[in-house]
Amino acid sequence: MLVVAVLLGLMLGRWEDTVTLKGWLSDKGCAQAKVKAEDVTPNGTVCVKKCLDEGAEAVFVHPVSRTAFALKNYPTLREDVGYHLELTGVVDEKSKTITVRSVKRLDEIVNVCALPKKR
Repeated sequence: MLVVAVLLGLMLGRWEDTVTLKGWLSDKGCAQAKVKAEDVTPNGTVCVKKCLDEGAEAVFVHPVSRTAFALKNYPTLREDVGYHLELTGVVDEKSKTITVRSVKRLDEIVNVCALPKKR
């Protein structure tokens, strides 16, 4: 029976692999800029919340893959800004999106908004 379900899922293109990733939440603009600059570190909590309040899109930053994923099915995400997270969900690699199934807070991020590095 399981084999039939797997084959049917593959044939219909609906087979979903649930993954668990560790990372943090950011706003899309700051996260993409930091990933591009190869500075994959959390943004300041106050800054991220301010950007989200101003309408910026939230993303989940996965430092291992250096990817900022858009999020689906995460109504309480603002409450988790400022924490390292363990997020379980289904990743759509093509659209760089995660459909969230569960979230676990690991520890609080303690930092301030990034200042330019001294040369």
